[in-house]
Amino acid sequence: MEWLYDFGLVIWDWFGDEDHQNRVTAIAAALTVILAIAGTVFGAAWYMITRLFLRRNTPQNAPDQPQPAASPQGDVLSMDQHLTILQKREEQLEAKLSTAHAEEKDLLQRQITELQAQIANPAESLAKAQKRIADLEALLDREANQIGADRIAEAKAALEQGDYSLADDIFAEIEAKNELAVQETARAAYGRGEVAEAEVRWADAAGFYERSAELHPSFEALQKASDYCERAGRYEAALTWSARLVSFAKQHESQERYSIALNEHALNSKSLGRYAEAEELYRDALEIGRATIGEGHPSYAIRLSNLAGAVEAQGRYAEAEGLYREALEIDRATIGEGHPSYAIHLNNLANVVRAQGRYAEAEGLFREALEIDRATIGEGHPDYAIDLNNLAGVVEDQGRYDEAEGLYREALEIGRATIGAGHPSYAIRLNNLANVVRAQGRYAEAEGLYREALEIDRATIGERHPQYATRLNNLAGVLVNQGQPEAARPLFEEALEIFRATLPPDHPHIAGVEGHIAKLP
Repeated sequence: MEWLYDFGLVIWDWFGDEDHQNRVTAIAAALTVILAIAGTVFGAAWYMITRLFLRRNTPQNAPDQPQPAASPQGDVLSMDQHLTILQKREEQLEAKLSTAHAEEKDLLQRQITELQAQIANPAESLAKAQKRIADLEALLDREANQIGADRIAEAKAALEQGDYSLADDIFAEIEAKNELAVQETARAAYGRGEVAEAEVRWADAAGFYERSAELHPSFEALQKASDYCERAGRYEAALTWSARLVSFAKQHESQERYSIALNEHALNSKSLGRYAEAEELYRDALEIGRATIGEGHPSYAIRLSNLAGAVEAQGRYAEAEGLYREALEIDRATIGEGHPSYAIHLNNLANVVRAQGRYAEAEGLFREALEIDRATIGEGHPDYAIDLNNLAGVVEDQGRYDEAEGLYREALEIGRATIGAGHPSYAIRLNNLANVVRAQGRYAEAEGLYREALEIDRATIGERHPQYATRLNNLAGVLVNQGQPEAARPLFEEALEIFRATLPPDHPHIAGVEGHIAKLP
């Protein structure tokens, strides 16, 4: 204890230098400091002795466990209470396990294992429980105005004893009240989507339907979100929504609605160039439709036509034509020949007829579809622009370039006013206009149009889509026309790589690009 004595002398000297008359006061102060230090030393020694004793009476891993957070309100859920609660829950789960169905046993066993881990490390699980209780109390305090201070206080007191039931009742009550508000907001968003749909504002409609589906998922909202994201050219978003639609329908809806969801998901897969995957989904939807609505239903015709589109995209034109004709027969017997859906199926049939080189026949079908749409959906509708674009293509095939160019430009104007100049379908029409401009020898103008279409595709469908490869092939072709074969070669090669990765090996597009490369000097 010599250091205490020396320290006392230092204190004495410090006080002594001020005034000899105050030495008595200085001595008293020094003794106070000395006693305080001595008390600290003896306290520390007692703590170490106690610590050693406690170690002999706790599990070996206890010193490494995190300690429960101190509660500002005193003891919140003691260790004994916590262990009792955990053990009681374990017993309840064990009792359920003995009578559970096979599919429930795995979940119950995992819950039991988790409780056993908490019981084996009680300090850690208690700390988490106390933190959870503090969080819940803070949440309850936020609701005091609408619930009442007495109920909040009662729930908090129960929480501190490990009883969550009163808090759960309060939260359930709040949730039920707010759910009504959420549903109202979702319905309002859906209504705004329908307004935008009626005004052919597809991008706006997509946003409203997405909000509705996010707030309160329903079959209708999920389907609309998928449909209008696809129409707006947001194919990845559409695929995400249709995947959610499939999952929702599988859990909550009838088999027929599940088949509708599969059909929707297939449509989005096809839009992204996943043709084989889309075909499989369409066939699944068709099988369910055959067993539910039957083969004479208009919706069955839609699925047949959609399946035909996936088959056609893979180059199986004769098979696709048969499916399109079957769909048209069902339409003719049900919705009639003046219906917009009949016009869509006529268009689809005309496309595959054109792909097989029967241009005059295809032109007749396209013109028939155009007349139906003019009388039903009107000349300002995006689908009418599709009709014009398709008709222009077969007119071009027959060498009537001026007429075709006029139709393409009319289709572009409608597209610019409805779907917008950044839509993948707008890129298709730019590409088609470039084709007919190129056919008339205006190569520099055609090159500009191809590059514009390529940029839209890069920003929307991406650089691995078959349509992107088509743009590359066409751009390369017009470079060859301008005497730039070396600049064209890498574009042809990139297009060929994409086609080989996305299309069947016998697809005509692959052979076509291979032929172009073979002709390069």
